[in-house]
Amino acid sequence: MCSSDLLVYIYVASVAPVWILLQPRDYLNSFLLYAMMIGAFIGIFIYRPSIQLPAITGFKTTGGYLFPMLFVTVACGAISGFHSLVSSGTTSKQLDTEKDAKMIGYGSMLIEGALAVVSLITAAYLTQAQYAEFASPTLIFANGVATFMSSFGIPFDTGQTFVALAVSAFALTSLDTATRIGRFVFQEFFTNVDEQTGEIKGSIVSNMHVATAITVAFGGALGLTGYARVWPIFGSANQLLAALALLTVAVWLKKQGKNNKMIIIPMVFMFSVTILALILLIYNNAKALGSTGNPILMVVASALLVLAVVLVMRASKRLRE
Repeated sequence: MCSSDLLVYIYVASVAPVWILLQPRDYLNSFLLYAMMIGAFIGIFIYRPSIQLPAITGFKTTGGYLFPMLFVTVACGAISGFHSLVSSGTTSKQLDTEKDAKMIGYGSMLIEGALAVVSLITAAYLTQAQYAEFASPTLIFANGVATFMSSFGIPFDTGQTFVALAVSAFALTSLDTATRIGRFVFQEFFTNVDEQTGEIKGSIVSNMHVATAITVAFGGALGLTGYARVWPIFGSANQLLAALALLTVAVWLKKQGKNNKMIIIPMVFMFSVTILALILLIYNNAKALGSTGNPILMVVASALLVLAVVLVMRASKRLRE
């Protein structure tokens, strides 16, 4: 699928009703995901791969310092702000009953954590020389899972094709869901509700199609700059969202008169990690601005840094009240 076709697809998918495309497609894709994970786990226990990559090579790596970069790289399998938006924007609308929320929310993150472990094993069982031969993380993952599944009779080529299909389908679900969430954010930001009459007032930007077009345009522009350039900012933005979600829960618990210390501790850690990661990202790009530095990343990182500082100040004020 070329980039223009992909942009058209995510536009249509993000404005169409959930029950027409998103829900049935996600339901069908879940079978691909579960089949892939079951095959991977069985294959790992039979193949019994040995870990080849060293556990640590130093505090400073080619990707930056181990702290805080480790905590903004291992995101979805650990803590993810994007998932907090998905759970409130799309998942909540598909629950049969409210009592299913805990099982689905907590269970899905456990499954994602298990998938993260499988992903680590597919890379860690390779030597440094073998690791360097692969062109992309997707190819490493597909090759590893296919190798593991070949231990119980699945042909390697068949397994590799199946895993690549599952990963591609899974990526598409994230793309259009992210676009839908972006549309929600634009609409809510530019929509006001009259507290007296309850009347909803919005501008042209709050229109569903306009908000979606803006989201697709910005996303497409960032995507066309290259995966390697976008990825460094993704982790920081994702973890900033996680800190914001924790802040929201902490304030809500305090207003309810309940203990929120178990929320405040990870929230403080996430804000610290995010702010330091953004500072390092801005510094590294500013230092290499004449050569490999990316001015777009600098601008986005600076905006996120300002947002993070404002959120910290507002959080301190709210939690002291």
